[in-house]
Amino acid sequence: MPVKLTVACLIHSINERDSNINYIIIEAIAVIRREDNTPMSIKVTSFIPKNKLVPRWVLLFKAGNVLRLTGNILLLFIVANF
Repeated sequence: MPVKLTVACLIHSINERDSNINYIIIEAIAVIRREDNTPMSIKVTSFIPKNKLVPRWVLLFKAGNVLRLTGNILLLFIVANF
């Protein structure tokens, strides 16, 4: 079922690595708080171009930043019978 989702999250930790192609890959763990006031961690991955002439659509972020993430996602519910 497709869903449009908007969340505000706090960046907890960041892992930045250089790729063999023309991008820097930034992986971050973000923390959001659910309706029942329990925290949930999500993984955010960003590809930043190394070439300064290429426009950047995503701002650089660091630990402690608050981000608003908006997007259309597809939720899949898988029920396993054991």
